[in-house]
Amino acid sequence: SLRLPRRCALHMRARVLLLLLAVAHCHQLTPSVRPFGRVAPVRVRLSPLAIASDAESTAFEARREAAVASGLDEDATSLGSVVRREGELVVLEPPVGCEPADGSLVAFADGGVGAVLFCRVGLAFATQLSGPAAVLGEAASRGAGNLTLPLPAPDEAWAGEMSVRSLLATAGHGGGGGAVFEERVPQARRVPIGKPLHTGVTAVDALAPIGRGQSMLLLAPETLPSASGSAALASRMLSGAAQFAPEVKRVVVTTAEGAEAAQRSEWGDGSRLLVAESDAELVVAAQAACSMAQRAGGDALVVVDDLAPLLRLWRAAVRVGEELGRVVRPEEEGSMLRGFYSCLTERAHRRLGGESVTLLLLQPSPSVRASGAAASDAFALGDFEAAGFSQRALGRLRALEAKGIALTPPVLEKLGIPAPGSGHPRADGGRAAGAHVEELTSLVDGHIELSEPLAAAGRSPPIDPTQSLTRIGVGSTKLRPTASSAAMRAVTRALRLELASAADPVACEPTQRIRADACISVLQQPDTTPVSLGEQVALLSAATDGLLDEAVHTRDAAATDQLLRDLLAAVSAAAPELLPKVSRSGELTEAQAAELRGHTREFLAREEGQTG
Repeated sequence: SLRLPRRCALHMRARVLLLLLAVAHCHQLTPSVRPFGRVAPVRVRLSPLAIASDAESTAFEARREAAVASGLDEDATSLGSVVRREGELVVLEPPVGCEPADGSLVAFADGGVGAVLFCRVGLAFATQLSGPAAVLGEAASRGAGNLTLPLPAPDEAWAGEMSVRSLLATAGHGGGGGAVFEERVPQARRVPIGKPLHTGVTAVDALAPIGRGQSMLLLAPETLPSASGSAALASRMLSGAAQFAPEVKRVVVTTAEGAEAAQRSEWGDGSRLLVAESDAELVVAAQAACSMAQRAGGDALVVVDDLAPLLRLWRAAVRVGEELGRVVRPEEEGSMLRGFYSCLTERAHRRLGGESVTLLLLQPSPSVRASGAAASDAFALGDFEAAGFSQRALGRLRALEAKGIALTPPVLEKLGIPAPGSGHPRADGGRAAGAHVEELTSLVDGHIELSEPLAAAGRSPPIDPTQSLTRIGVGSTKLRPTASSAAMRAVTRALRLELASAADPVACEPTQRIRADACISVLQQPDTTPVSLGEQVALLSAATDGLLDEAVHTRDAAATDQLLRDLLAAVSAAAPELLPKVSRSGELTEAQAAELRGHTREFLAREEGQTG
């Protein structure tokens, strides 16, 4: 038999024993399952050994021996001492295996009170709530319980603006209220998503529908015009939810500027606003909003209008960890980043009894445009070669240059190639530039991406069909969870295929281009007024059935917009109850579909006779 040398065998046994000790101190080991049947990433907190490199093992073992010698264990109240101040973050180094849970209160030796926001590589990152500012070396211990805020009771009026800073001023001082960092709903209490949340934005409801209990990520470059950006689209979606689903309670996490805009909006009345003034406050506000929505009963929609503060805090934590010698491999960093974000994304759920919490998270995405000194009216092929573009992209650019086509920003945007100097992951930014977006996208149940080229082309909203989707129901064969209504599914089966076929200008047939233009005209919605399900179904049915091909092909954008308005008016006049019935039931029977096609053909025939 094969025998290992004694020294090697002892080394292996020691490492196995240490790994078992690390796993023994894991927290939150119960996995949560995504509403559509796929097991979600589990947030497992390992002691530093589990994520440390081989070079760090000796130091870790020494720390563990010191902890054992001092009599500390996982039930100890000590959180070590303050080892770093990084902006809003107070960094603690708790004893090995004693990492506190998110939201744990912290009692500093000089009388200050804080709360843990998250942990990473054996360090606890807290924010101070009150008392004297914590200083380096100051001892810290666990406070009494977890962070609670005086949140409104479920039966109170569902409206008003609340300052997170004011709420935090009473935290940890016996103010009572609800827990902020609540445990995620276990799988045993979850049910599949089966009811849509109608937004009134046709492109969203058709291409990336949102189910009640789903998490949806809204990605948009910050360079987009304000009217085409993520905040504008989120506002439109909130207006649609307020109009078509008033029973859904709305909680919005925003800044002071966003709160002012909300008060002027159609959906502001009847919404609760949590206003954060700093990055740490936004982390608390996002969790508090989810807890508030979960306690409310029924269906609730939580909107976090900017996740950038979370990324800034995470990067600060990475920087601190590296300065303290806690360096991890890239693949381990990605896993920890997913765990960090999943504390928020996994708050979305649908529970037994039908209650749900839906999340809409706004995240800035990389721009395809160069900025500052790198911006140019035209680029040379050497600029792309120096920036390290892929050979595939360089081949396409060489072909254009050979034809005498200038490599201008508009040309690049049409090709979907980022400009040199943009810092885009597919350009000179490298994969690390978009790693956080990738991790977020892997966690949520769907994502919507807004495109700079589409916005420049006049699309409203500029939703990229190739990069926007919902995963609810994907891969399911038994429970068939769904985020959209049966009526919407009936008229969008071929929609994505029609749009994709026309995306390739070389292989696209003229008839495919005409059909795609008709579909795009229906998705175009410059008027911010929400559109009912019945009206959306009528327009999408006409486009995907090919009834609008010729009419749209012979008209400009303004004339097409008027044509579609007149079509809806004609259908409503001919069958006043048809579209409202589809909206109420969410169904489109074969008889209703045939009736709808008949009215559409009659209207288009009259239009053709008048124009002819």
